[in-house]
Amino acid sequence: MTQTRARSKEAKEQQVRNIIDEARNLFIEVGTRGFSMRALAKRLNMSQGNLYNYWSSKRELWYAILKRDFEDFENEIKGIITSHKGTIIEILESLADFYFDFAESNYRRYQMMFVIPPPPAESSGSVEDEFEPQSINMLLLIIENAILEMNIESIDAKKLSVYLWTVIHGTVLITNTILFDKRYETAVFGSKEEFREYAKNQLKNQLVTAFMNTT
Repeated sequence: MTQTRARSKEAKEQQVRNIIDEARNLFIEVGTRGFSMRALAKRLNMSQGNLYNYWSSKRELWYAILKRDFEDFENEIKGIITSHKGTIIEILESLADFYFDFAESNYRRYQMMFVIPPPPAESSGSVEDEFEPQSINMLLLIIENAILEMNIESIDAKKLSVYLWTVIHGTVLITNTILFDKRYETAVFGSKEEFREYAKNQLKNQLVTAFMNTT
């Protein structure tokens, strides 16, 4: 009996993963307006009624995707933080590299997580109510710990955290525009990799000034 229940639980979890993966693909292909639960059910070869047993609306399903994607994203961040032994400048550089690599590997998925608004709905579901990304708080904790260790009172940890994320996030967005698309004459700013390295080095210089010159 225990083995049967275990297999049933595993099968249900696999079904949830299948739905989330296919829903993510459909959202990316047709956008929030073109997405429908009916179209998703057809792609999954399941009834629309059965699909609603898992999520009550496409907005709730959207947040289920975000929850799963941010779990993967934040687990990678935790791994970087846990394994890193260098200075705060070095760990922030490693996190910036990871962020750039993550965005580059699947930009449409990145847009779902950080740019595109969710489908509209009259009310929120339980998945949305419980959803709260922690990646910015993880960055904040790194900076707060560094400030305490170095006994620095002149740095606002919250503002610095948002500023760092703003620069890295903005760099991802701008390097995915026509300015860095080699098909167009406006692409006179070099490669996106070069500019991302430039942005990262500028931040490093600012962080060295903020942390190292105040000790």
